[in-house]
Amino acid sequence: MGSWPGGDGYDGPLGVVGEPVYAVFVMLEAIRLVQDDLSQIENVKVDSQNSLRSMSPDNKAKALVIGLGIGTTPAAFISHGINTTIVEIDAAVYRIALEYFKLPKNHTAYIEDATAFVQSELDRSRAETRPDPAVSGDVGKIEVFQGRYDYIVHDVFTGGAEPVELFTKAFIQGLSDLLKPDGVVAINYASDFQLPSASYVFTTILSIFPNCRLFRDEEPAASSSSTLDSDFANMVLFCRKGNTPFMFRETTEGDYLGSEIRRMVLMPRYEIPLQQFVGEKLGGEWNLDRNKVLTNDRIKELEKWHAVGAARHWRLMRTVMPDVVWERW
Repeated sequence: MGSWPGGDGYDGPLGVVGEPVYAVFVMLEAIRLVQDDLSQIENVKVDSQNSLRSMSPDNKAKALVIGLGIGTTPAAFISHGINTTIVEIDAAVYRIALEYFKLPKNHTAYIEDATAFVQSELDRSRAETRPDPAVSGDVGKIEVFQGRYDYIVHDVFTGGAEPVELFTKAFIQGLSDLLKPDGVVAINYASDFQLPSASYVFTTILSIFPNCRLFRDEEPAASSSSTLDSDFANMVLFCRKGNTPFMFRETTEGDYLGSEIRRMVLMPRYEIPLQQFVGEKLGGEWNLDRNKVLTNDRIKELEKWHAVGAARHWRLMRTVMPDVVWERW
């Protein structure tokens, strides 16, 4: 999935970046809008001046984007002035994003497997960290490492053939280690609600990031059941370290980058209770099924359901556009 670079016969105004086909790609950019919601915390004085703590200004923020596609999200980050690092395993995908979809060149790119990148990035970051004078040796270096990125976007959806290694507890823990203490991670995941795939994925993520909110990219169809058991949805899971509740600040004109679709769908609207997938909280903590946490010896289960989901997703995509579109592009 991606964006139409103008489209055949289009003669309207063009924004700073392309217009995505699906709202989910814009929703990932809402990671910039996340703020603490102190109004949800007891015994905290909230007023119009001090109610919210903002993230780093764009020109001081650093973002990591895992999975490029045609570059919708990183292009927006770069346009906002965010120092952006891209990890993409396929050199051809990277070349196409640069040549055909106008991915800005002022970024850092690594053409390699994301699991290897995350490990090497952690090793580099810890080695570069100054030792804590109170702690000797390498342990001291690890103790004071506080993460490198303000934003991490995990966007590897391919229609069902996602690399399951990028949803394991070990990989998500690596992302947490790379994230600054007040940073945000946004994970794009699409699922047929009849399948248990999302339950495995969200259970694993919540075992590392218990402070999350889940949104779908469009309102459920009126015919969908109240339990969403026959629905297919593109979803974004926003997560933060710590337990401080969070919200999304109001958008400004600059957030839209001259894009009409961003004006319409940048702000996440359709929230899904995570209890739909992982059960209720007990004593304020998630009561997770530890058998669904994806360790390396359990990924075969997710692979099985991803294969089923890929077939269902393709049948769905054949209804989105006429055959001539798929044949032409």
